This record gives sequence, structure tokens and C-alpha cells, in this order.
Amino acid sequence: MVTTAKIKTEQLDEEWIELILAALDAGISAESIRNFFQQKSNN
Repeated sequence: MVTTAKIKTEQLDEEWIELILAALDAGISAESIRNFFQQKSNN
């Protein structure tokens, strides 16, 4: 799990938290998730 980042639940939707945790459980790295969202925000 993510040890270097703290998730502030008051700023995130519960469904997003579940999706991110599911991705981490599936073996997708936190860095890959972060890169994905950075790419999407740049488009």
C-alpha cells in the first residue's frame, strides 16, 4: 500500500478511494496511478 502519501478522505470521493485501492491491490503502482492522472489532466 501507499506509505509515503496520506489520503485525505474529506477531499476524495469514496468511490475514487475504492478504485485506487483496488488498483493498488491489483499490483498497479502508486506511481503508475499518479502518472495516469497527470496524463489525463494534461489533455
